[in-house]
Amino acid sequence: MSSASHSEPATTSAPGAPAHRSPEIRVVRVLGAFDIGGAEQRTIELLPRLAASGVRTSFVTLSGVKGARGEEVERLGSRIHPIRLDRRFPVRFYRLLREIRPHAVHSDVATFSGFVLLLAALARVPIRIAHFRSDRDGHPDSLRRRLQRGVMVRLIHLCATDVLGVAPGALTSCYRPSWETDPRCRVLPNGLDLGRLHRRSTLRLRDEIGAAPDDLVCVVIGRPHRLKRRSMVPSIVAALRERGISCRAVFVGPHDDRDDDAVRQAAARHDVLDRMHLVGPRADVGEFLAQADLLLQPSALEGLPGTVLEARAVGTPVVASDLPGARFIDDQLAGVALVPVEADAERWADAVHRLGLVPGRPRGGQRALAAFRDSVFTMERSVEQHLAIYGRNTVARHGGADRPTVPTG
Repeated sequence: MSSASHSEPATTSAPGAPAHRSPEIRVVRVLGAFDIGGAEQRTIELLPRLAASGVRTSFVTLSGVKGARGEEVERLGSRIHPIRLDRRFPVRFYRLLREIRPHAVHSDVATFSGFVLLLAALARVPIRIAHFRSDRDGHPDSLRRRLQRGVMVRLIHLCATDVLGVAPGALTSCYRPSWETDPRCRVLPNGLDLGRLHRRSTLRLRDEIGAAPDDLVCVVIGRPHRLKRRSMVPSIVAALRERGISCRAVFVGPHDDRDDDAVRQAAARHDVLDRMHLVGPRADVGEFLAQADLLLQPSALEGLPGTVLEARAVGTPVVASDLPGARFIDDQLAGVALVPVEADAERWADAVHRLGLVPGRPRGGQRALAAFRDSVFTMERSVEQHLAIYGRNTVARHGGADRPTVPTG
């Protein structure tokens, strides 16, 4: 499927006539909730750019709440409609679609998108998008769950006009291995906002954590969650010590008492508690990455790991779990050492050791930035592809109104 936009050339208004305004495109996007996470961050970063091109996005959250970042989303001009996923959901969602009359429904809820898009088809929404943002849905692999996934994938096949994945592995794992033969399918990576990585900061990371000149500084960035496996990091630091590498680990992300305690307890067991630094959420993530010697990313589940993208955009080496999304990034940008998900701390330490990193050495950030700007991961490319999908077809009837076009040039 081509990602090119099919839009009519701009028309010139007659002298004295009011300036022509592009018609508005209405999109309803469906997700769990606007909480703290990579997918939510990328969605928020897209909003003002899409709005500038005439796209008005409303959100439906299936948790029944707006989420921790809901107010931020609404300040950007979007409205959030919390509709809890209960027996009343089908009627409430259908009525909302008939009220808003969107040109597109964009569903980010894994295989459950099949049911969402069935309702969108019944409501005569012309563009119906299933978007896979991870390699799995995170639910146990029970017989009931497998049957449900099978039904939902079939509904996606029947009801979707577009099937997107943040990486090839997301489409292979969540939709079907033969997705490349389906013209509705395409890989649409999350676009990375480079401006977020270059915010002004007074950070002096090595001074802040008391690192010695020969200390290797590793950062671990992300929300606390069992699948992120942050409590594995102390054992890796201990294994590096056995190889003669003095290492400090800096955890950037929201605090969580249970997960933070798991990190500290593991560190105490391995006698590296003084090497752990849980600094909490920070706005200057880009500076942490740029000043670190390495990003450690031991997650057991990802779609397209945003922290790996951010690290490569500033030139910081990465050692990450060998997941399809990380492999995709390495194929495009290189600089990612992959370790099997089931590997123990010894193998992780071996992967770090093989890199031969020198603490505090500059990493060639300008070269990395230039390579990133030529890659498929830029925000500009992501915006262009979203607009091409939302604005596909120059004119289409939709509930008595002409479907607008979206210029992307």
